Amino acid sequence: MRRGSTVRTAAPHGDLERLPPIVRALLDARDEEIVIFDARGELLYLSAAQFTHLRMERLSSALLRESLIARGARAVPLQRGPTVLGEMIVVPRLQPRPWAEQEREAIRETLEQAGGKRGEAARRLGISRTTLWRRLKAERA
Repeated sequence: MRRGSTVRTAAPHGDLERLPPIVRALLDARDEEIVIFDARGELLYLSAAQFTHLRMERLSSALLRESLIARGARAVPLQRGPTVLGEMIVVPRLQPRPWAEQEREAIRETLEQAGGKRGEAARRLGISRTTLWRRLKAERA
């Protein structure tokens, strides 16, 4: 890990433009908190849960990694053959969230990102507007 590199707090997911959208969606769908560092030890991805937890702290990448390992996280090397691409730190949740709660959170976040536009949110979620409407109606009930 490189000393002096600091966690960027401007975006909730680290340097998002460096990850394809499908990879970001896959990582966000996991129930664990995930942080990914590139081969140089620079922060590449910070899950929304981790961002909330670390929002006020401005830790270097090395200190961030150490603090996560101290919380019981496991480090998974990311390799392709002999080439080391980076490292993924996985922090399991103490209590897994029910699927319905995860779905509600995803809908709320997507609606916020889409500026409240339901059609756009439905497209981003990969569901129909009718399905989104039903989910929102069920949430209010």
